[in-house]
Amino acid sequence: MDTILVPLDISESSPKVLLEAETLAAKLQAKLFLLHVIEPIASYVPVGASMDLIASAPPATGMDAEQTEIAKARLERLAAPLRGKGLDVACEATFGIPVDEILDQAATQGANYLVLGSHGHGALFHLFGGSVVTGVLKRSVCPVVVVPVRKQ
Repeated sequence: MDTILVPLDISESSPKVLLEAETLAAKLQAKLFLLHVIEPIASYVPVGASMDLIASAPPATGMDAEQTEIAKARLERLAAPLRGKGLDVACEATFGIPVDEILDQAATQGANYLVLGSHGHGALFHLFGGSVVTGVLKRSVCPVVVVPVRKQ
C-alpha cells in the first residue's frame, strides 16, 4: 500500500491541502500520514551566525509534550472526516527543523508521495526565512505535489 505524507501547518490552508491529498489517496488506495512539525525557538543566535548554525539549533525544551499533544489533537480532528470516508489515516506531531523532519518522516514511513501547501510568499520572505517547499523539493527522493494555498 502506498503512503502519502502530508505535512500541515494546521492553518486555514490545511483543508485545501487535505482535499488534494484525499483525492490522490482515493485514486491510489493509499494511506495518509498527517504530520505537523513544531519548530524550536532559538533563544540565542550569535551575530554573524551562518544558516547552518541556526538550522542545527538544539531541540526545544519545556512545553514540548504539551505542544505536541495539542498539535496531534488538531491533526486527529482533521483526520476524522477522512477516516469517515474509509481512508487509512495516521497522525504525528514532532519538534524539529521542518524540512529535515518532513524528509526524515518520509523515509521512516516509506512515503511514496508528499503533498504540501505553498503559501506563495515573496522573494524577500524566502531570502530571510527560506521556504519549506523549496527545501523539500531540493532534497526529496519521492514525488512531491505542491498545492497552492494563496488567498485570492
